[in-house]
Amino acid sequence: MDLADRLLSLTVTATSPDGRINATFGDRGGRIELAFRPGDYRHYSGTSLEQELSRLAMRVMAGYVRAQTKLIDAAVPDVLHDDAIEYGLEDREFRRHLAAIRTAATSPDGRITVVSQALVRWDVRIADGTVGRVSEDAFTAGLLAAFHEVLTRHQAEVRRLKDEHYGSGIDDTTRRRPGPPGRHTLR
Repeated sequence: MDLADRLLSLTVTATSPDGRINATFGDRGGRIELAFRPGDYRHYSGTSLEQELSRLAMRVMAGYVRAQTKLIDAAVPDVLHDDAIEYGLEDREFRRHLAAIRTAATSPDGRITVVSQALVRWDVRIADGTVGRVSEDAFTAGLLAAFHEVLTRHQAEVRRLKDEHYGSGIDDTTRRRPGPPGRHTLR
């Protein structure tokens, strides 16, 4: 398996600070799972669950980035990492804008809101009374839907920034044409 395949199939799991919730993130966001220890969902207040989920999201994403770095370092030992050396004004501006990306999404039922700052900082908000009124399965489905939407919006914003700062190199007709990315013609 080559590096690209390993990066595409990379999956990590993290546990909430209280040890009662596990999250799995993999396949570049295509696989997101959340599991409470049996019976523990109903023991949370909305506020305590917000805190645990916010910190868990930070843990799983940090673990994913560390695992990516480890795979790249093993495959390409001489790879250069960001050591705060700036490569010009354009790159400095791009990095500043990238770190400022803030995306948010709400669960389909409107009870859960997930906010991310550059996929590094996370804030989960839960409407009052949700834990008592919504089943664990419905809560988990709503949370994962909001999380997926945050990732989708973040990726769209990153593409927009890349186009803005560096140009896309793809004309509008090519961008809209269906089919595998490898078959599109670049100008």
